[in-house]
Amino acid sequence: MSTTTREKVFLELMQDVRRFIANAVLFNQHLADGLGINGSDYQVLNLLDLNGSAKPGELARLTGMTTGGVTMALDRLEKAGFIRRERNPNDRRSVIVRPVPAKMRKVFELYKPINAGMEQLMSSYDLEELATVAGFFSRCNAARASVDEMLKR
Repeated sequence: MSTTTREKVFLELMQDVRRFIANAVLFNQHLADGLGINGSDYQVLNLLDLNGSAKPGELARLTGMTTGGVTMALDRLEKAGFIRRERNPNDRRSVIVRPVPAKMRKVFELYKPINAGMEQLMSSYDLEELATVAGFFSRCNAARASVDEMLKR
């Protein structure tokens, strides 16, 4: 592939990634609105669900929020019934935050249409292609640390 062709494909890919991110942000904001919580709180809940549980300091690191900002988000999520704080059995000075399963089932219900669409889309790819796409997203997620460093400047 020539350099100009590679550059053209790269630029098209970057535009498609930006569109994907914009659509994902807007979709997630729509879900957050439907749940009666703000977008940032929804992402804290999303990360908490993906990790199963976390200490508030871990959530601050994952989100890039201050510990005070995380505490405020957790207060709102707890008041809305989405999370519960439990005493950390390994350190009585800290808590572990967990999503409330019954509330998460309601969140998962909202994802059914998008999951069905993604499943249909992915069924058109063979296993090798899916592995490439999965590898791409895995590497994007792993690169997050370098993006976090860039944002701190």
